[in-house]
Amino acid sequence: MFIKKGAHVLGYGMLALSYWYWFRLQGGKRWLAWILALLYAFTDELHQSFVPGRHASIWDVLIFDNFGALISLWLGGKWRRVNRD
Repeated sequence: MFIKKGAHVLGYGMLALSYWYWFRLQGGKRWLAWILALLYAFTDELHQSFVPGRHASIWDVLIFDNFGALISLWLGGKWRRVNRD
């Protein structure tokens, strides 16, 4: 279970950073990158509800995917500030 939930955190963290990079790392666009990552997480869980043998979990979106996106964007913002100076 630790590996599966850790994959959620890591995967959606990388997705959020990719969205933010797409916005050219503009500080004010981090919230939009976070929203897009969560929307993708929601649609992914919705898709899983139609796949035999899988089940959708809103908790994956609200806890693990959300946490991964938020932490990666927070750390990315800190890294950007440190390396800009």
